[in-house]
Amino acid sequence: MWRILPLLFAAYFVAYIDRVNVGFAALTMNADLGLNSEQYGLAGGLFFVGYVAFSVPSNLVLARLGARVWIPLITTLWGIASLLNAFVVGPHSFYLVRFILGVGEAGLYPGLLYILTMWAPERYRVRMLMLLILSTPFSIMVGSLISQPILLMDGIAGLRGWQWLFVLQALPTIALGLCFRFALPEGPSAAPWLPQSEKAWLVAQLDSERQHRESVQRFSVAGALTNGTVWLIALAGVGINAAAYGLILFLPQMIHQLGVSAAMTPLVNAVPFAAAAVAMALWSIRSDRRRERNWHAAIPAAISGLGLVACAVLRDPVAIMVALTLGISGVFCYVAVFWAVPSAMLSGPAAAAGLALINAVSNLGSFVGPYMVGWVRQVTGNYSLAIMALGLGPLAASIVAASLRSARKFEQD
Repeated sequence: MWRILPLLFAAYFVAYIDRVNVGFAALTMNADLGLNSEQYGLAGGLFFVGYVAFSVPSNLVLARLGARVWIPLITTLWGIASLLNAFVVGPHSFYLVRFILGVGEAGLYPGLLYILTMWAPERYRVRMLMLLILSTPFSIMVGSLISQPILLMDGIAGLRGWQWLFVLQALPTIALGLCFRFALPEGPSAAPWLPQSEKAWLVAQLDSERQHRESVQRFSVAGALTNGTVWLIALAGVGINAAAYGLILFLPQMIHQLGVSAAMTPLVNAVPFAAAAVAMALWSIRSDRRRERNWHAAIPAAISGLGLVACAVLRDPVAIMVALTLGISGVFCYVAVFWAVPSAMLSGPAAAAGLALINAVSNLGSFVGPYMVGWVRQVTGNYSLAIMALGLGPLAASIVAASLRSARKFEQD
């Protein structure tokens, strides 16, 4: 597993940079394209329309064709779409490219989760999941730092700084898509670096865990898609993703409105995500050691919601940044732990379908969050009410996580 984890980390790392670099581009791009806050929020949301619409179909194709075929195809597709962001000329072309980018990225995250179920025994799965999701705050942190010098390339070869941002950050994605085909085995039994004895142990362990899950409750594809717990997890994800992407896509502009210069905004933007990365790593390890998921998801979600609601009444910029950091850190801690619940319940094609369904439904919030923030900002002229509304999502997710029956029964001792 440790041999393929860097590859999965790299895939999600570049996916997230391609997804959120528009937040830095917007500092100058919006004026060039004539976009107001509502139009920008709509474009951010349209990414997730494509993402939601194609999540389940994409993962079902992955289960049929295999990861070595499908993951390289979609990686190359969204890399090209990300590159095309540099050449949009107005709102409508921007809407179209963001939608196509969402279609390309739709199958990646549930696909990577599906790959984890094929490689990682349950005892290590939350830790593996944490290391994978760690690429999210890490990518935003690194993206924040490298975006600043790229934006200063304004005028080189006749391109604006925001255009260079999309071009230079899309090229590694396309390259990764081309090499993915040769670097990812279909499963442990096909891994050339594993000794035969380790292959046999890992395959037997994973098969034993699958049989244990199915002895507790066996899910068909249809059963996974209609299971009440799966849908509750998905609906909780709506609130979490609304908060996450409402913040991620607008945080650079929020920071700029606090009085930070455009040049310093990317650097300040990196701080909450650095804190989130540390918090998520420590919290996930604690969850794995205690083999407890529900409360390890509910507590950080509650902290996130309370931090965001507090932003509506705070006036000091430093206090607001501290509250935003709590909000962002809590969301990432929740995500790293709670995705282990459906991963423990489901296996095989049911896992591919169920994980994709949760991902698709959850990302309805990823459309609502950015659009709502943009609309409120356009109407009120500030972000206070929007951030408070975003905080309600994690609070609701906390209640869901605390009330669900434990998935511990699906895990083999």
